[in-house]
Amino acid sequence: MAEPTIAEIEERINLLYQVGNPQVIKETDAFLTTLQRSDRGWEIADALMHSEDDKVQYYGALTFTVKLNQDGDKLDENQSSLLLSTLMSWLLRLEKTSQSKVVATKFCSTLANYFCKPTSSWTKCIHTLACSFYKGTQVPEESIDKFLSIWELLPSLTDGQIYYLLLFAMDLAEAAKSLSQQQHETLHNRMASNTVDIEALLHESLRRGQEVVCMRDEIAREGMQEAGQKILNQALKTYVSWVFYAQQEFKNSTESLKNLRTVFDMAAPCLELDVDDAIDIFADILDNYPKFLLPEQQYKLWECCMSPWGIEILNQNDDTSVTLLRMVIAYCQILLSSGRLHKEAGQNFVCDQALGTLHNLLKYEGYVGDGDEIAPPVADFWSVYISTLDDEMFKFKEADAKPAWVDIAKAHTFLVVTELFDKIRFPPPEATKAWDSESRSRFKSFRMDVRDLFQSAYEQIREPLLDHFVKVIQSALAEKAWLQVEAGLFCLNSIAEELDADTDLQIRTLLGASLFDHMTAAENIPAVTRRSAVEMVSHFTEFFLRNMDFVAPVLRFLVTALAQPALANSAAKSFASLCSSCRKALTGELGSFFDMYQQFLGYQTAEVHTKGKVMEGIAAIIEALPSDAEKATRLQELFQYISMDAQNAITPENAGTETSAVFALAALQCLTSIGKALQAQDDAVIDLESEGPSEKSPSNFWTEGPGSTIQSQIFQFIQVLTQIHGKEGDIIEEACSIFRTGYKESVPGPFLLPPKATVDFIASTDVNTPRLPFVLETACIFVRSHKSDKSPSFHEQAQLLLRYILKLMQQLGHPSIDPEVSVGCIEVVQRIINTNADILNGESSEVLQAMFQFSIECVLSPDVLPKRAAAELWNDIFALSLDMRHPQQSIAQQIVSHFGPTVTRALVFNVCGEADTSSLDYIMPPLRKMIQSQPWARTQITEALANLPLFARAPEHFEVQKLTRIFTEGLIRNARQVSAFKITVKDFSQKCRKMAVQLGPEVPYLGISPNAPL
Repeated sequence: MAEPTIAEIEERINLLYQVGNPQVIKETDAFLTTLQRSDRGWEIADALMHSEDDKVQYYGALTFTVKLNQDGDKLDENQSSLLLSTLMSWLLRLEKTSQSKVVATKFCSTLANYFCKPTSSWTKCIHTLACSFYKGTQVPEESIDKFLSIWELLPSLTDGQIYYLLLFAMDLAEAAKSLSQQQHETLHNRMASNTVDIEALLHESLRRGQEVVCMRDEIAREGMQEAGQKILNQALKTYVSWVFYAQQEFKNSTESLKNLRTVFDMAAPCLELDVDDAIDIFADILDNYPKFLLPEQQYKLWECCMSPWGIEILNQNDDTSVTLLRMVIAYCQILLSSGRLHKEAGQNFVCDQALGTLHNLLKYEGYVGDGDEIAPPVADFWSVYISTLDDEMFKFKEADAKPAWVDIAKAHTFLVVTELFDKIRFPPPEATKAWDSESRSRFKSFRMDVRDLFQSAYEQIREPLLDHFVKVIQSALAEKAWLQVEAGLFCLNSIAEELDADTDLQIRTLLGASLFDHMTAAENIPAVTRRSAVEMVSHFTEFFLRNMDFVAPVLRFLVTALAQPALANSAAKSFASLCSSCRKALTGELGSFFDMYQQFLGYQTAEVHTKGKVMEGIAAIIEALPSDAEKATRLQELFQYISMDAQNAITPENAGTETSAVFALAALQCLTSIGKALQAQDDAVIDLESEGPSEKSPSNFWTEGPGSTIQSQIFQFIQVLTQIHGKEGDIIEEACSIFRTGYKESVPGPFLLPPKATVDFIASTDVNTPRLPFVLETACIFVRSHKSDKSPSFHEQAQLLLRYILKLMQQLGHPSIDPEVSVGCIEVVQRIINTNADILNGESSEVLQAMFQFSIECVLSPDVLPKRAAAELWNDIFALSLDMRHPQQSIAQQIVSHFGPTVTRALVFNVCGEADTSSLDYIMPPLRKMIQSQPWARTQITEALANLPLFARAPEHFEVQKLTRIFTEGLIRNARQVSAFKITVKDFSQKCRKMAVQLGPEVPYLGISPNAPL
């Protein structure tokens, strides 16, 4: 096929820029890309540059770049020199013509890319290009000494030529910055040789641009203003590119840094000349590379910020203000890092000016998220300021005399807290009504950041700050300024974790002003204020424990809050938390709590979550009753409410409806909440390791006595509701959660149901049951919770559980049908073996055969999770067979004796490239323990390797026998050295994967079967 002509290529290029068939465009792009990368690429690029079509020319410039990136490192010295001549000649021609400047711009970056290639010997690139512009033709580098110096030459160039020099210089810094010093040390030396020329170029361009912008002749200035601004803008971009290149590469080159630093005095006036991007550029330098600037240069930027020009911009409170603020904060950070900002406050004008400015910046009108973009970054700086003070003050011992600056610094911290108080106060509803979700999110995020600042500030100020918050809230309560109250409560909640008994007096003063009575009685209180009051309850739980006289008004307030949809969830949570913490002191009020619950059921907010939380609170108080009989009586009362929901769930009129499911879920969630509340308290002393009988036998009140009816009711609720709603995942999961609340108990209780109840429930599920993995996880927890139970009843139930697991395995057929369920099944078996392997003794050989074969199928499965779970199971079995001190070692040895060879084949199969790298970490431990425990290990590994299809189809030159022999010997030799064993396995696995790629794909399946003859 004939190669396409240049005309045909141009036609294809134009196709790319036309709206048409996407497939055609894709094919055209692929065709042109192939040509670009071909041997003709250089020729095509040069030919396309002769076109008068801008699009074609641009594609020619792009082709030069593509070829340079692909083949630039392969050029010899002559080819490299010729390419440079070609590229420079085209740039000179493009600069002279009136054609698209985009093409010339692209050539600047191509030239910069060329300079950075290892094959390039071009050194004085800026001076060479300037001489070429001056002469109008390409000047060789060795001839530049015949021309004027760079300082004398640049004023003779046109604005366009200066602009392209700047553009090239910027691209040069950006391209070189991406290359590391270690890789291209020669390049960075050549870059350093250009800093004098860069200095001259920047001086000339800044002088030229500023002269135009500052012209007094308005008529002349009007026509040249745009050109002057363009040069100044590009000069600043080039300047900052070289500054950040210097940060990376000129750290040890004082002379190169000096050349760039001299440009600052020429560049700084661009700020007040309002050159585009000037503020951003200087903010970047001051923020990210402050050490580049000399102290007097840093201060010069600060003076600009504090000048009438800077103050005017800051007062605008717009995007430009935010940009200039970066520079303000960057300079303040320099003062803070040096220690001057806090240590010289009150003595140094600049430090006082900086602190005053930072305070004033928090006084703008408007709200964060809607008009005030200044406050968030200023608050961030104050957070750093406060953290820095904490670090400084930590150096002082308590008995040390503090320097004078400490009190001044604390005063600034206190002042910023008062200023931020106004900023975190919620706007009135008429203002927030128009806010979108983004505005609300920004305001909320700002409050969270300020909360952290308040916590840090309290560490410094302590009581004065607490007193201030309390007084603000009291004053606002008196004036019924509810949004002010909310802000005060928010502040108080933010420091609650730091408060202790020593601060109770201040909090008592606040609550003594009837805070919660106000919250309960007033009707026009905003929801946000009530919410912060609700949150205060959970934040101050420890206080209420120490001051029980305030609990009653708090609970009255929470009951009121429960009626409000916006507060119900948080109020219910706080109610449960407070009742749990104060349970012992509230037992005498249980009757009123039941009355309250009856009242609560009349609220529209009485739904699944809130009912569960309120019942959890009441149940916590029941748990604190002195006798089991009293607890049972009160639980019966609670269960009446649960019965109401359960009855509504099973009534014929609700059958099959969503309403029925909601009632069922509410009943079960309430049971879960009650079970959690009745669990033994953390401060109760329980001997979890004890396996022998205690001096005092546990009460049988809940298992055989009057309390057994409670247990029967609980199981009946679960049984009936799951039978009706067994296809609802939430119902199944909640039923499991009820059982789990009892597993945590070490002594009999209402929710520690007999093992039969758990197994009956679990056995009622099948592979179609939703959330079945959660059910199986519950089975694991059940088995673990009975680790010390040697009773015949548990033994019997554990065997039934094993048979249920086998049933699930049979229903699945193969682990890949449902990997999650397969994992759950394996983990239950593993838990039973680890808890009490004797349970297996009562099982038939058929059950055990099917169960362990399924586990081997999991090891062979391509699914990662079943593979790993089964590998861990067999690791435990092999480990148990090694443990001579374990009474159940013989059971594990019997399992290994029967299934070990088949497991070995499965493990070896995985090692031979079938398991991914991370899964190998699970396969290696059981393989290593098998070798340690079994005398026949070498034989079985050898046979397993010999029967692998991968090796059976490998040609002789792969030397399979030698490879497998070395591998087998390595396994046996390194079985007791974990790291060496890993290296042996991973190296062999990698070789197998490489061999499989070389041999090509094979008909899938695993190559061995667990049923294969041994």
